[in-house]
Amino acid sequence: MVDLYARPFVELIDRMRLEFANQGTIFDLPAWRWWLPAADGGGADLSVRFHHRTAGTPVGPASGPQSQMAQNLVLSWLAGSRIIELKTVQVNDSLAIGRPCIDAANVGYNIEWSQELKVHDSLDQYVQGAMLVHMLRRAPETFGRPFGDVDLGGIAGDVIYDMSIGYDLAGIRSDKVRRFIDGMIDATPSVERLRRQIPHRLASLRDLDYPTDLSRGVTLSTFHGCPAEEIEQICEFLLTEMGVHTIVKMNPPMLGRERLEHLLYDVLGYTDLVVNPSVYTSGLAFEESIEVCRRLTDLAESCDLSFGAKFSNTLEVLNHRDFFPKREHVMYLSGPPLHVITLALTDAFRQAVGPAMPISFSAGVDRKNVANIVACGIVPVTTCTDLLKTGGYGRLPAYLDELAKAMQTVGATTIDDYILDARGQREAAGGDVRRAGWLNTSIIAAETIDDKRYAAANNRKAPQRIDSHLVLFDCITCDKCVPVCPNDANFLYETPLVDLVYRDVEVSPDGTIAECGEARRFLVERKQQIANFADYCNFCGNCDTFCPEWDGPYLKKPNFFGSRESFDAAAAYDGFYLEGEPGQLTLHGRIEGRPCRLECDGLSERYVYDDGCVTLCIDRGKVRAIAENSAPSAATHRVDMGRFHTLATLLKGITDTSRVHPNNVRLLSATASYPRCT
Repeated sequence: MVDLYARPFVELIDRMRLEFANQGTIFDLPAWRWWLPAADGGGADLSVRFHHRTAGTPVGPASGPQSQMAQNLVLSWLAGSRIIELKTVQVNDSLAIGRPCIDAANVGYNIEWSQELKVHDSLDQYVQGAMLVHMLRRAPETFGRPFGDVDLGGIAGDVIYDMSIGYDLAGIRSDKVRRFIDGMIDATPSVERLRRQIPHRLASLRDLDYPTDLSRGVTLSTFHGCPAEEIEQICEFLLTEMGVHTIVKMNPPMLGRERLEHLLYDVLGYTDLVVNPSVYTSGLAFEESIEVCRRLTDLAESCDLSFGAKFSNTLEVLNHRDFFPKREHVMYLSGPPLHVITLALTDAFRQAVGPAMPISFSAGVDRKNVANIVACGIVPVTTCTDLLKTGGYGRLPAYLDELAKAMQTVGATTIDDYILDARGQREAAGGDVRRAGWLNTSIIAAETIDDKRYAAANNRKAPQRIDSHLVLFDCITCDKCVPVCPNDANFLYETPLVDLVYRDVEVSPDGTIAECGEARRFLVERKQQIANFADYCNFCGNCDTFCPEWDGPYLKKPNFFGSRESFDAAAAYDGFYLEGEPGQLTLHGRIEGRPCRLECDGLSERYVYDDGCVTLCIDRGKVRAIAENSAPSAATHRVDMGRFHTLATLLKGITDTSRVHPNNVRLLSATASYPRCT
């Protein structure tokens, strides 16, 4: 259940097309929450230069849950991301990560390290995501209806994919990781293999000229005690042997224990946190970083490549909360407190190295501070924790709106003009944009330290709960759990309303069937239901954090698997798997650990139900006979008919075409219910 499983490429394409045509969403993100620049080209130009290329905006997801699967990349792009830092890849791709692993109730904590897929699968997902984005940019007419008057290909600007790798030289030099980097530099083999998977009915998408030079840049994660000498050797390898632009990610403890803990405790008031003591003596130290970066800058210039620094990684603190498993000794802090600490570190570093070195940033970025970070001349400005909160990816367009407003306030039409004028440094900087950003950093870092919204007192409130516990059917259907899932695992589906009274049945050894037990009521009171697509769910727990009801959608709502492989691999968990074609469907289930199966021949009310012991023929809720291929048990067997009604209701709901979702897209494609490409 906690493993991620990718879906077939053509299924993702069909889902985008059919879902948009049916309900105006793509991967559950409604079109009104996309970032759509002005169709006439008016307004601010938000483009920036990064790694010798131009990106349409300076923002995007940090390496993390919003950039690990193909649908993540599409969602990030639709919301306005134009520089996407892909989730960190490392040679050890069989990590056992504790669950739940994300706690973003107010600030942010996690216990993840890197990718949750095999390295080669990560490459495949990144290439798929880039191809899906290219389809949206180059062939919007294939998506059932036009995207208003907006040209997603031109005005929305280029998208840049930035690789993220870690954590040691041996792993990064391994054949596995080198193949990954090579596969991003030249994705031709992956693109051609995926192109062949696009069927003839989607010919206009199959024949697109997909980009194959997906990435020429790497952000190196230096977590987990990687020493200065090894960090420098890794960067030398990336620059000279792999030929990629390189950014080295800095760690908050570089600020020094005294200053970091002064900010964390005395200024911000997070006195309940204990920084992991070992982080102050492991990894890259501040003075070392200055010398290392100077040498690597010279090396990069000799290779006609860029070298920069990113601020920053998360901060290791001791696990003192009940959310994560007790065996997890440390957790990684992000969000508001990290924003203050990291901006202070960024300022200290920039004062030491000067304005020339490229800087990127990720720490507690949100719509209220993104313009400030852009004003510092930082590219890209990446975010993670804020997108885990209510609204998910849909929070990102507000970042760009706020940036455009800030630019308008000072009369700037380009990012460069904004940097020069945001804090009135044009004259002091002599018109030099880098120097203006450098000067702005000190001003904005000081303002941020004094800003009370980052203090602990203003970041203690957790999402409110009501006195209600989730069950399989019916909830308040607030829809919060759908957008807060980074992988789009939770989805809406519709069921018929049900209110019936039933009794269990007994099957005797001679085949006699009789009702037994007390009459019980089976009730489904809401048409819209919530389900979980288990292949995309990694038990991170984020939907539980923001659900107003207790017990967690990923735990209590029906988990539907996309394949027999993933269903069987999660044998320890309850769930369901739909197989077959529209005329003959079978819903396999595990309820309280026990297997069951329901077969249906289309839209009729005639079913074959197997409870793991006997198989019954059921017509309109009434048991008619034992199926021909089923023998009565040696002893009288009681059949729980509540489970039959559960499966019947789920089968009707999950195959309903009122909404397109990951579990019915294959059936919809098979019946050609929506426009096809010409």
